[in-house]
Amino acid sequence: MAQAAQTHDVKKLTLLHHKLYNLLKKDYQTMRPYGMRQLHFHLPNAISFIRFHRPNKYGDSLLNIRQTLAYVNKYKIPLSAFEEGRIFNGFRNVYPLFKGKTFVGTVEISFSFSALQEFLTQTDHTSYLFILKRQIIAKKVWNDEKKNYKKSEFQDYDYDIGTLDNRMQMRLNKMYAINGAIAKKINKKLAKGNSFAIYFHRNDIYEDAPILITFIAVPNLDNKTVAYIINYQFADMLPLLIKNINMVFISLTLFLLLLSIIVGIYTYKEQKRREKIYTNATHDVLTGLYNRYAINYFFGQKIDESKRYNKPLSIIFCDIDFFKKVNDTYGHDMGDYVLKGIAKILKNNLRSSDISARWGGEEFLIFLPETPLNEAVKIAQKLRKLIEESLFSSIQTVTCSFGVTELKKDDNANTLLKRVDKLLYKAKENGRNRIESD
Repeated sequence: MAQAAQTHDVKKLTLLHHKLYNLLKKDYQTMRPYGMRQLHFHLPNAISFIRFHRPNKYGDSLLNIRQTLAYVNKYKIPLSAFEEGRIFNGFRNVYPLFKGKTFVGTVEISFSFSALQEFLTQTDHTSYLFILKRQIIAKKVWNDEKKNYKKSEFQDYDYDIGTLDNRMQMRLNKMYAINGAIAKKINKKLAKGNSFAIYFHRNDIYEDAPILITFIAVPNLDNKTVAYIINYQFADMLPLLIKNINMVFISLTLFLLLLSIIVGIYTYKEQKRREKIYTNATHDVLTGLYNRYAINYFFGQKIDESKRYNKPLSIIFCDIDFFKKVNDTYGHDMGDYVLKGIAKILKNNLRSSDISARWGGEEFLIFLPETPLNEAVKIAQKLRKLIEESLFSSIQTVTCSFGVTELKKDDNANTLLKRVDKLLYKAKENGRNRIESD
């Protein structure tokens, strides 16, 4: 994966693709009987590298298709969620991959509902179906893979064919008949996206056999319901429960409300925890700017985007002049004050699409997407003047030197950084508090 993440050579990528497939093919086949549906490796920016379930389909971008992949690419932390993909839906577990500290891609291990279905039917001896929103299937699934789904009796929902199993307690034709009978009644409930249960009893389908049908909402990463697990169970006690229906529904409502509150609190805390982990891992503690670890990722990402879409990319390398003298004369607290002050100037005077980072010590690196060299020089000149004219407590003047360059056709992260570093050094040699560019 590390080798694949560093090359754009199609032949080399194909060779590495086959190498990884041959390495893990037996392991994938071993795990399939345990319910694994997908083992899928992706390059940075969610480019499919190898689908073990469809090894001949790769190289497509999933960044705008798979939210879980976009999330892990951004935050570099593991994530579990239900999600539809190009071929199958699944309960997905996505993990970031690193070589040392360098992010080289992601791997996904996912399980279908059929794995959970088999466990549940063996445990409670009831019957289950799984339905997914038709709109999600139409939007995400490849046309030649839509054969994995079948139209259900419910408005806007399709069956996952992989879960249609006649070995359950209730036969499929009976469940289809029940669904046809209740569809008009519950379509509005399904549209609301909440979990619910209904009582069903019709002698022409199951004589003297009341049935409790439970619809369990399955949310995606945005907490929006995209699927339902449907459970059918014979309920001899239901006539007694129906006599006390008000109490049953009050109890059920209170339970679901409590469950929703617990899930909501957990989701909120988990989101905050992930955000904190991401911030601590990718941001400089003192200045609040991105750190060197994060910027190494942005180097590859922004260069790839610039070349793919044929748009300019410029970078600015900035260094505080005589910063050692500031520390030696006024102390490290004043040095930290200056660093935070310059970081604030960068934050307040750059576009939201620009990326600024503390590269190390008194050095700052700025990415300017879709910005040609002449515009980047103007931005650097603006920042230079703002810093020079700012007051830093008892220090009369603080200045910075700047190197500015634009991405060239044959550049990679190393050549781009080396060139802008030389330009910064040239600015210091030529008197400091100035800008040097290509």
